[in-house]
Amino acid sequence: MSLTSISKTMDRADLDRPECRLVLVELFGLMRRMQARGAKYSSWYGAVDAWPSAWEHINRGPDYRPHPENPDELRIPWFLLWEIAWLVANTPIRPGARILDMGGAGSLFSCYLASRGCELHTIDLEEGLCVEAENTAKKMGWRVIGRQMDMRRLEYPDAFFDHVFSVCVFEHLPVSGRVQCNAEVARVLRPGGTVGYTFDYANPQAFGRLDSPDDVWRQFVEPSGLRPRGGDTFIDTGHRYLASPQCFGFGRFMRAMAALHALLTGSVERPKMLSGATSYTFGSVFMEKGPA
Repeated sequence: MSLTSISKTMDRADLDRPECRLVLVELFGLMRRMQARGAKYSSWYGAVDAWPSAWEHINRGPDYRPHPENPDELRIPWFLLWEIAWLVANTPIRPGARILDMGGAGSLFSCYLASRGCELHTIDLEEGLCVEAENTAKKMGWRVIGRQMDMRRLEYPDAFFDHVFSVCVFEHLPVSGRVQCNAEVARVLRPGGTVGYTFDYANPQAFGRLDSPDDVWRQFVEPSGLRPRGGDTFIDTGHRYLASPQCFGFGRFMRAMAALHALLTGSVERPKMLSGATSYTFGSVFMEKGPA
């Protein structure tokens, strides 16, 4: 498929693109340096020092294939590598840039941004992750300011940031919260600044509600008033890599019971469950603020 936009759903083949390979080389080197110094970053589920749960492994899907060069496959699946590499490869980040990472305090992505010499502001609802992020920064010699904060109410001045990022957090907000957050992002972003997000796309869970290019436009682009970067459309590549753990079971009977429970509790959208469309993927969207 020929790309006409960088706002798109995930494709494992993207990791072989030269610009993404360069990011991965830096990222793997960072992971090894942090491990050698005892510096911590959170897993793709946002936990520090926690052994990955069975839920996390089920979520990877039955056809999951590890990335052969990944030094921390246990906590960082290739999905997260794609999110980091795709955001960075498609954003012109200069040294010393002031960056906001929403909902990723202590994450590998925020560590990578800080390691590139940026002034990183990272916010999270969990205060412990903000403290952990600052402790890691001190150990590594980075500029990181962690604050407990709701991303729907950004406590920053107007035009404060050069770049704003968020990695797989928006799907945990109600649609109204996504709209509210994007209006706030437009306020704190300087003229010429950029935005890059990743998110669950076509997740069958009831809270998902990001199932089409129109959903992406209405929830991200329209409420922000920002203009798309790297193409005016969102492309669905058609790949679905992740599995919904709510629909998992050992054997036909257990899968049927899991599906019935999901239907009765409303945790999974009924049409998707009945049609068997319970796999999903990650998506990305890129925007920018015009000149003042």
